[in-house]
Amino acid sequence: MWRKAKDPLGAMTKRKKVESTPLLPGLDASPAREAPTRLAPKRLTSGTHHLRPFFGYYGGKWRDALKNYPPPHFGMIVEPFAGSAGYALRYADRKVVLCEIDPILAGVWQYLIRVKPEEILAIPDLAPDGSVEDLAVCQEARWLVGFWLNRATASPRKRPSRWMRDGIRPGSFWGQRVRETIASQVGAIRHWKVYTCSYADCPVAGPATWFVDPPYQLAGKHYRFGSEGLDFAALAEWCTLRAGQVLVCENAGATWLPFQHLAEVKTTRAGRRSLEVLWTNQAETSPGTSLDTGT
Repeated sequence: MWRKAKDPLGAMTKRKKVESTPLLPGLDASPAREAPTRLAPKRLTSGTHHLRPFFGYYGGKWRDALKNYPPPHFGMIVEPFAGSAGYALRYADRKVVLCEIDPILAGVWQYLIRVKPEEILAIPDLAPDGSVEDLAVCQEARWLVGFWLNRATASPRKRPSRWMRDGIRPGSFWGQRVRETIASQVGAIRHWKVYTCSYADCPVAGPATWFVDPPYQLAGKHYRFGSEGLDFAALAEWCTLRAGQVLVCENAGATWLPFQHLAEVKTTRAGRRSLEVLWTNQAETSPGTSLDTGT
């Protein structure tokens, strides 16, 4: 069982006063309740809807969200390091707020929230020797396609990877199947909110389910805005001051919160696995996992 730590920051005894940001209109974080369904994606036994990834991203949590992480306790989910929003996609009918400091990622999400399905279907294929710069589409669409040219990258690519050129797993790269999947799902995220901002400037106040998945302290140097630019002591304090349910993801070896073992998961690299750890302010056990709490 997870137990809430009395002093989760250990030696961090001094805490600066944190000014709360006023809750934006419409951002009601009251306990979970059913929201109207825009589409009819695959239905889970829990009564919520989940969507497939809109694009792959290095370190994304879509595959492991249901298996390893506790379900949301609140009607609003906040991902302050949005990335590909793998956790929120599993509960897409909730109110979702994404904050992302990388303007490319934020731009892709803002595009997906407003784009029409027929616009997605009209984005052409890319020739094996082609570049996204050849596509007569908006920049955000080029970025979206770029994320589908290689597997789980930290930034969009301009040209197809060797795997894509060789036709390996065609459904995993940009093409008709991917276009159709994305087009069928964009209507289901019209109610999502996306902000181009740091986690510290997240506009949500009040209780919510906070799924905090930052660049990892030791392994998060591959991002455009990576771990080297993060003050982990400040991030730890910010996490412990959130109201509601807080789930903080990391890799084994991280020291900025008292993380505990979660699971050993697959990575995109053949034969490589990642030892995932978790900190939460809730007394709960994650689904399908025997958590090592040291007791």
